[in-house]
Amino acid sequence: MSAPSKFAHIVYRTHRYDEMIDWYVKVFDAKVQNRTDQLAFLTYDEEHHRFAFFNLGPLEGEETPRDPQASGVHHVAYTWDTIDDLLDQYKHMKSLGCAPTFCVRHGPTLSTYFDDPDGNGIEFQVDLVTVDEANDFMLSDAFHQNPIGEVFDPEALIEARAAGKDVTEMVLRSDQDVPTGGIAAS
Repeated sequence: MSAPSKFAHIVYRTHRYDEMIDWYVKVFDAKVQNRTDQLAFLTYDEEHHRFAFFNLGPLEGEETPRDPQASGVHHVAYTWDTIDDLLDQYKHMKSLGCAPTFCVRHGPTLSTYFDDPDGNGIEFQVDLVTVDEANDFMLSDAFHQNPIGEVFDPEALIEARAAGKDVTEMVLRSDQDVPTGGIAAS
């Protein structure tokens, strides 16, 4: 058996059909490839579609908030090339009125988390170290003791970048060694 060559797309079932499509178009600068009353396909790159939305129709009655302890997908993650790209996405989200639910220095990555209109978790991340360094860190005692990481303030990071400061200590965890080649996403 062989592994897949890439991740292709994700499909969401939703009672907020128009709102979800609008949100993903704005957040990802996506293009609607095809849309009917039942199904919509969007992409943000050369792939024919990265998102699809299945219209469940209007919700009858009150929608109960999603139980954070219920089983299901926690979040879907997307990677940016540089710290500045990630911060630009954070600023874009802020301009749309979307506040992050969590901002964390995981070690291998620096990540911001948001919820879409249906409450699906979306992670925007940047890789800070090489694949080998990430694998080594995930096998370390530090990662075993704290597999989540440490919170960070994206506003403070934006200010530091604008001032030309070295942000190594702001993006790496306090229990993490500085990679020999420096931060991969600088």
